Amino acid sequence: MARILFVEDEEDLLSSLVAFFTREGFEVFHARGGDAAIQLAARMRPDIAVLDVMLHEGPEGPNGKDGFEVLRALRDRDFHGPVIFLTARTLETDKLLAFDLGADDYITKPFSLLELRARVRAALKRAGGGKAVYRYGKVEVDLDNYVIRHDDELERLSNREQELLRYLIEHRGKVLQRDELLTSIWKYSAGVTTRTVDTHILNVRKKLRDDASEPAFIETLHGIGYKFIAKEH
Repeated sequence: MARILFVEDEEDLLSSLVAFFTREGFEVFHARGGDAAIQLAARMRPDIAVLDVMLHEGPEGPNGKDGFEVLRALRDRDFHGPVIFLTARTLETDKLLAFDLGADDYITKPFSLLELRARVRAALKRAGGGKAVYRYGKVEVDLDNYVIRHDDELERLSNREQELLRYLIEHRGKVLQRDELLTSIWKYSAGVTTRTVDTHILNVRKKLRDDASEPAFIETLHGIGYKFIAKEH
């Protein structure tokens, strides 16, 4: 599970970011001020940081560090993970400064959560984070290439099957209700009645060659949801 740090002074936006990326399977940390962000990064060692530039509405006020100063401090403290700026500042000089300081990407507001997710995943992939290959004995799950390998045999995953399997793996050991899977993977509203989840679970099970009566990968909790139980070895 990738660890992400958000530094954003707007409370409503920060709440949306935390909720969305938590649903997407990230371990999320957040701060509304520069000094708090630097301390949090030192303690939690996130894989990636997403910074606002202007942090004057946070608890540290207008005299607190801005996003550029936070990035300088993170790099000085040997944080080598990718950094993405998410800001309302659109001047080219701001973008150039961000990249000069070592930012990996620069996104201007307003923005799409789906685009931000894509850019976060791309930055993690470039940095070698966001694990995508998992080995369970003779079974290898390669999420980057949308395949499951059984020795020399391949089972190909559809886009939805890949997203579902990634979510299950990243939440290993947690009971996942159908509503959570519907909202996180399919973006349906909670409470929608559908067999979509069950159908895709069945397909993924077949490709994992998992026996539902004696599962090694996906356990069914009848009337509740599913739990991914396999451990890498």
